[in-house]
Amino acid sequence: MGTEIVVDSTELLNSTVEFDLLPQNSDAEIGVLMRYVDKDNWIYIGCDKASDNLGFAYWYAETPNGKTEIARDISKLYAHHRRHIKVNCIEQEITVYVDGEQIAHSYVPHLALQPGKTGFRIKEKGDVEISNVVCKAVQVPKISPANKKSSYTLSSARMEVRMNKDFPSIKSYTWKENGSTLNGQPFDVKHILLNGDYYFPKVSSRQEQGKVIYTLKVKETGVTITVACEVDDNILKLAVTGIDESGDFKVKTIAFPDHFLVSVPNDNENATLAVANSVHSDSIYPLQEKAPDPVSRYATLLMLNNQQLVATLESNSLYNIRQFLFRCVPFSGKQITGIWGNEWIYRGHDGQITELPYIQVILTDDCNGDNQIDWQDGAIALQKVYPEPYGAEMLRNSYTTITMNFASCAQYPFLRQLDNIKKFYLATDGFGQMLELKGYQSEGHDSAHPDYGGNYNRRAGGLQELNLLAQEAPKYHAHIGVHINHSESYPEARAFNDQIITDIPGWSWLDQAYFINKEADVLSGSFQARLDQLKTEVPHLAFVYLDTYREYRWLAYHTAKLFNQNGWSIWTEDADVFDREAIWIHHNPDAKSLIHRFVHHRFRDGYATHPALLGGYSRSTEIGFMGWQKGRDFYGVIRNFFMKQLPYRYLMHYSIKQLNATRAILEDGLEAYGDTEGTIIRRGDQFLMKGNAVFIPWDPQKEDKIYCYNTQQETNTWLLPASWNGIKEVYLYRLGSQGRELVKTLVPNEGKIKLDLRPNTGYVLYKNAVGNSPEIEWSTGSLIKDTGFDSQSFNHWKPQGKEENISIKTTDYGQDILSISGLSEGSVSQEIEGLVPGKEYTASVWVNVTGKKEATLSIQADDKLQQKTSITESKVMNYTDNTDRFRTTWQRMKIAFRMPEGENRLLLSLAAGVSSNDSSSVAFDDVRLVECPQSEKPGFILFEDFEHVDEGWGPFIASQPSAFTTHLSQRHSVYTDNTIDGDWSLTTWRENNGEVYRTSPAMVQFAPEQKYEVVFDYKVDANGVYKIVGKRHSSGEETFSYELNRPGKCHVCFTTPNCEDFYLAIEKNGNGMLVIDNFGIKKIE
Repeated sequence: MGTEIVVDSTELLNSTVEFDLLPQNSDAEIGVLMRYVDKDNWIYIGCDKASDNLGFAYWYAETPNGKTEIARDISKLYAHHRRHIKVNCIEQEITVYVDGEQIAHSYVPHLALQPGKTGFRIKEKGDVEISNVVCKAVQVPKISPANKKSSYTLSSARMEVRMNKDFPSIKSYTWKENGSTLNGQPFDVKHILLNGDYYFPKVSSRQEQGKVIYTLKVKETGVTITVACEVDDNILKLAVTGIDESGDFKVKTIAFPDHFLVSVPNDNENATLAVANSVHSDSIYPLQEKAPDPVSRYATLLMLNNQQLVATLESNSLYNIRQFLFRCVPFSGKQITGIWGNEWIYRGHDGQITELPYIQVILTDDCNGDNQIDWQDGAIALQKVYPEPYGAEMLRNSYTTITMNFASCAQYPFLRQLDNIKKFYLATDGFGQMLELKGYQSEGHDSAHPDYGGNYNRRAGGLQELNLLAQEAPKYHAHIGVHINHSESYPEARAFNDQIITDIPGWSWLDQAYFINKEADVLSGSFQARLDQLKTEVPHLAFVYLDTYREYRWLAYHTAKLFNQNGWSIWTEDADVFDREAIWIHHNPDAKSLIHRFVHHRFRDGYATHPALLGGYSRSTEIGFMGWQKGRDFYGVIRNFFMKQLPYRYLMHYSIKQLNATRAILEDGLEAYGDTEGTIIRRGDQFLMKGNAVFIPWDPQKEDKIYCYNTQQETNTWLLPASWNGIKEVYLYRLGSQGRELVKTLVPNEGKIKLDLRPNTGYVLYKNAVGNSPEIEWSTGSLIKDTGFDSQSFNHWKPQGKEENISIKTTDYGQDILSISGLSEGSVSQEIEGLVPGKEYTASVWVNVTGKKEATLSIQADDKLQQKTSITESKVMNYTDNTDRFRTTWQRMKIAFRMPEGENRLLLSLAAGVSSNDSSSVAFDDVRLVECPQSEKPGFILFEDFEHVDEGWGPFIASQPSAFTTHLSQRHSVYTDNTIDGDWSLTTWRENNGEVYRTSPAMVQFAPEQKYEVVFDYKVDANGVYKIVGKRHSSGEETFSYELNRPGKCHVCFTTPNCEDFYLAIEKNGNGMLVIDNFGIKKIE
């Protein structure tokens, strides 16, 4: 049980206790004892689980009769971070505040109503300092039915509202068109909450210029609050227009508890309360069946209706998915249900004012033409005033995708991503794109968080090429965003320090992460400074994806504000975060609230699949072809575009009018529904989607062209849009990675067109001839042009050899490659300009040999520089994760060289030698030339100190599919111990047992029956786990084995067997870390 301390306090029933808490460790399980009478009569409210693996702390209410979870909140009790805790215990209602913000509001049914003492309970792991304890009784407001009160009248053309004179509350609403009414506050309520405490202000009021102005003076605090109420059209707005703090008291939160803005007697026929529970589900309560609520309950969105009118609310409360409250209570022998707003956070953790509070009551009658009043009418009315999040317009017009660089491997360098943007641009006739770059910084995805700026992925191209990507992308209607994290930090990050990092471990991948103390980071200014650095250094970013973020109140508000101020829209992981700000959600399968979706439909892509509204497409492999989740299928992405995202984006341009589990009616006569053949989208007789085929005008307003796609071989007849009436002929273009190409001219017949399309191929229909797509400049920013052969031409490469043997082919997943086949030799070459004399470079290319045929990469600068490297076979499997080459036999060849003085031109050649088998071939792809200082050491045929690796793990490649937890580790003095010499080493940990990595046959080739020496420095944190071995690839026969025990230097001399497939490898058996550095191989003559 731990320690129980009961102070000599006054016995209280309804009370509040608040105190400062300074944990001395992050395992503190601490809470308040209230109503303590004896060991059989008490209640404990506290944090009994410091953090789960997602970062949530768990708060409980416990009595001798049981334990109830009352909050799962991200506000953790970090070691040495002071918190201010406040607990209100009123009747059987518990409310908890952490640092002035409400994290829990719960009913505890087994809570005894007996006065008792107050104290604290600390469990075994707890070590805390408690100070500034205040314990006091709470004067609970007496709530009784309102007597007849005098009132003001506010009026618009559509409705009349009567406002009580003695408090800013509503008496009633009258709909002028038919005299229908809704009630307001049925009770005599005159209290407010400031900072979680009840106050009973002195109120005065007046009516002027179409408003009712209330002045609320709270004598005990010296605070005066001014509230203005006005009616505009069908909206009553209640706004705090001023808060005057004449004394030392500062308002953190303000609330109008029990403030029924709208109420409906439960016995009214067809009266209903509809509630969106976050984004996950809905609760629909027919009031005649609804039971009373012991306490008020949270809502994300809500609508309350009687038979004639429906009311809904909109507010700027910062409580995210808990903006509103509802409650059903007894009233005059019956029951009544009311809705109102949750409290407002007026001041943030930084002490600065957020916004003046407001709430809007929105009324409507039947506005969707279904001849009934329900929540959907309220949702339509709410749509019209709901604030559109930043970037929603861009989202409605973009295909969303994810790219991936990881573990130092630079799988998709920034310039290659730019070429892939161009491929998608051509294949979709210029449709918009939003690309989330995972791994733009440091060594790739989930490394060096939270270094938002100043630590860019040098192996993928660094800051210069990242900026080129972000700047060039909009020319192809693409917009770049980056993946960042403000929950966890990795020790290699420059931002990792004792001021913002806690000792609570988080995600474990390339390194062990630790949770960030976001409050400390924000309040110190370092968080904003890092964001501003990113904005300054990469000014053309369009959005930011904030990973694993689970803040819900001021911190989230502050973060969203900083993002939007920098011109970034918000993507995030969880559907219930940034409820009013996020436009794209990664984890969406549980987001099934129809109410929430109805309102946010035009603003957010973050919901589960719906038969009519679509969405819910996988955020995994099918979303992209640039490595995320090993995605590589370009054709699959194009299919995803046409069949999933394009129709969804079209629907997002139209507000919903009616919605159920399978059908949606939208504006402009648009209808969508699920059918046995799939989703149907139509506008009257005009079909836009019929299960396996789409015929979608774009854009939805201009309808300049029509996208066409079939997944099956079939002939479809489509009705052209009304805006195309009178068009005498139309032009059908086939789309592909080279753009559009005219297929035929068609003549409409009575406004209809018959299409017989090639399946799984994109087409676009135009009113007028627009010509084929213009030529694209490939490999912008690279010294080498058309590095990936994406032009499918030899405009930049000069072929030499038999023409029929040298071609550019496309793989079955849409990747363009150079192929040189047949018995004879062949080559392509390109003259490269712009190199700097005396500078060091690395030229590389990916290569795959089918059969046996020599593949050669060579460079030449007159007679001053001639280098080449080659392989004759590709038999080693490529296990580089997150790439299109995963589980293939593609390998990377490279040449490191210094440009001769007086020379700035280079001839780079890719060649295939003769073969004895006509089926043998060599494939090349993704040629790369980067400036890269060399690692050289006299006497070594290979030396790698890992200080200047262009991409990958130096001479090593992965030996098996794995968690991929090997990377080039960067020194961060004091915080890391995974470097040996210089700033960089190669670190591996938590990989699978067996071979971890091995020398690449394309970079390290051992001669048969030759003596060598391998030398390197190493560190281990466990003996008997790692060893270096020499092996034959074909047989697995081991030549030598050397255990890497105790940090030191490895020297091994060995003689290779009579084979051409010998290699060196690191093997693992157990758990531990291995760091190597200064890896060298000597040939011993």
